[in-house]
Formats: sequence, structure tokens, C-alpha cells
Amino acid sequence: MSQSIEALEEEVIFGEWRRLRGVSARSLQRTSALLDQLGYDPATCGHRIIGVVGSKGKGTASAYTSATLAGLGLKVGTVMSPGVLSNADRIRIDGQAIGPSARRWALERIHEARSRLPEASADSGYLAPTGLFLVMGFLIAQRAGVDVVVAEAGIGGLSDDLSHWPLDTAVVTSIFGEHLDILGPTVADVARDKTGVITKATHQVISCPQSPEAAQILTDRCAEVGARLIGTEASNTGKLPAEAYALVDHLPAGFQRENAAAGVTAGLAPADGQPVDTQHLKQVVGSVSYPGRLSLHEVPGVSGGQCVVDSAVSGEGLEAALRFSASALGTGLDQVLVCLPPEKDLPGFISALEGVEGEKVFVELPGAYIGTPLRSQWPDAPGWSWLRLEDLGEVVHEADSSAQLLQQLAGRRSLAVGTVLFTSLVLRSLGADAWRLFTR
Repeated sequence: MSQSIEALEEEVIFGEWRRLRGVSARSLQRTSALLDQLGYDPATCGHRIIGVVGSKGKGTASAYTSATLAGLGLKVGTVMSPGVLSNADRIRIDGQAIGPSARRWALERIHEARSRLPEASADSGYLAPTGLFLVMGFLIAQRAGVDVVVAEAGIGGLSDDLSHWPLDTAVVTSIFGEHLDILGPTVADVARDKTGVITKATHQVISCPQSPEAAQILTDRCAEVGARLIGTEASNTGKLPAEAYALVDHLPAGFQRENAAAGVTAGLAPADGQPVDTQHLKQVVGSVSYPGRLSLHEVPGVSGGQCVVDSAVSGEGLEAALRFSASALGTGLDQVLVCLPPEKDLPGFISALEGVEGEKVFVELPGAYIGTPLRSQWPDAPGWSWLRLEDLGEVVHEADSSAQLLQQLAGRRSLAVGTVLFTSLVLRSLGADAWRLFTR
């Protein structure tokens, strides 16, 4: 009997990473060698490529870029990092998550090609999961005959596997000090890495608001390669086009609307002044459903309850989620559930929660590969508590739901915020649907 798709994915996508992550690093050279064995040349893949990099909001930008392109009548492949509910929805054609047969086909192709590579070692480095999902997505998109692929970087830009592909257009969401241990040590280093995917093949770059330092690095990079820059105040173009904001005016002001408007701007580029059915386009863009990014959900069960879910990992992002929650719920929060890995902005979260009424609960995911902060780092005071989910089994990302988590949410107005491993579990427990990203 053949392997299950889940077992095959674990072996193909995560095998080298799990074996070598503590003693080595991801290898772009190994990915390049894999592409050669696949007979796949990124430079001759047969479709346009829009890449999305940045520190926050890449998924939102990717979703709205894809919806806009589809609204213009193009066939669109989308590769997101990470998925919404699971790895199964990372790759989409025209907004719909790919099915089991396409997943198996791509995984088996990669497995066969990798078997012809030298064994991965501490010296060679490993094939990164984010890079392998990109390879999967591009193989599937090419097979489907898409017009354009929207691809979200994992971590970084020049140091990410997305750098193997020549980008026609790049979307750059706001850049700040994330992954400084990998991309740093400074924000300027992060900006230089993320903007490294902008090459002489890149015709235009759409930017969300940037710090003066990041904006200057972005401006210099675009000038160096001759790409048109739209969006950042450091450019000659100014803000994003008014028509982009008009198509996303149903979203709350702030990060989410800015990221969506940047995506719409990138998606509109192929129109190039051609007539656009604005009414149809607005319907498609307005149909975007991207759970886990400032989304509101009903808690199932007789006790009911409501829960806002957001994947913010910085204090600033949490503040935006708190503002959205106040607007969406129309009343105060009973609790805020937080889950962050040790390297994220736990001090910023604690500071943002200081004045929040209701219980502040850190949720521990036992055995999670992301790790857990020391319990002593979370305040030990009235209104602050710690919840360890004991019903997840051995692998968090394979758990369908958590009854313990649902019990915590029942009958309460909640905000669940933090790492995607946690928010995906919350969404699965709430019964959220992520099969279709938008409707054409």
C-alpha cells in the first residue's frame, strides 16, 4: 500500500530539516541542484511571477494580489507561507486549495529528483521546508498552465528560495526587526536581504509604508536595477493608487488595508491602462476569505462565544488586533489568548496587554517545534495565567482540534493571537473553512 500523503509530505518536505536543523542551515545551492534534477528552469517557467516579501502581512498581500489577477480574468497560482489551516492549503489554483492528487504528484516528483542528489549533511546544508513548498507550488502551477504565480517568501528574500525565481513584480510589506538572528543583526540588514529579490528582471515594486531606513534601502535597490517603485514615501511616486484603496475599503484601516491595497496594486499591473470591469473586480476582491488575519468567528457549541483570530507576532501587531477586536465585538474582551515562540516579541505583547481588561492567558503547545518561552517570562499576577494544552497528542500541526481550547473559548469574547502554529489550531478547532481564498 502506498504511503499516505501526510507521511509522504513528512518525509519529502521535512525529512532533511528535522535531521539537520540543529547542526546545519538551509541551502539555496541544494535547492538549485534539486531544480536541475527536476528539469525545471525558473527563468523559462512560462508564466509571470509576482513575489511577496516583508515582515508582516505577506499573506494578506498575496491573497489580494491573487484575487485581483483572477478578477481581471487571469489564471492564477498562489503559493503562501505558511498555510491557513494546514500545509494542505499553502498552494492554490484560482484561489482553491489543490487536491490530494496534485499534492501527491508534486511530492513524488520531488522525492524522485532528490534521490539523485548527494545525501544531505551538516556540510551541505538541507532543503528548507519553505523552499520545498515553493518548488511544489511552482511545479503544480506550471502543470496547470497558469498565467501568473503569486509567491510568498518564507524568511528573508535574497537568502530565501524565492530568490531562485526572476520576479516580474515584487510586493514589499513593511519591514522591521524580525529574525535578526538569521537576517540581522540590524533592521538595515533585514531590509537589504528582503529587497535582494528585486533584480533587473523586476519591472516594478509595490511597497507598503516603510521606516526611513528601510525606504532608502528599497529606493536605492530599485534605482540600481531600474525597477519602478510605487508606494513608499521615499519614492517619487508617493502613496498607492486611490483605486487600490477603493477596492479594499471594506477592510479596517491600518496594516490589513495597506497590505491588501499593495496586493491590489500589484494585481492591477497587467491591466496596464486597459478597461477594467470595476464592479466585477470589486466583487472578487471583496470575496477574499483569509482566516487568521483579523477574522471573527463564532465558537461552536451551546455556550457560544466569539473569537477574533490574528497571527500578529509583535506588540504593534497585537495593538492592531486589539483595536479590531474592540470594533468587531462592540464590547470588551473577556480574555486574550497568546502563543509565541521564544524569539518573538513577548515583552512587546506584555506591554500592550498591561491595560487590557479581561484575562491574559499564555497558551503552551506541548512539544511544538517552535519552542515555548520560560514560564517566568509571563507575568505572575492577578489577571494573568498560563494554559498548557494537554490534549494535542505528539504533533501539534496534525491535531484536528483541541477540546481543551474550545472549552476555554466557550461563552467568552476572546482574541487568540500569535504564531501561525497556534492560530491554525484555533481555526481548526473553531471549524473555520480555508478551502477557497476568493470567488471568481
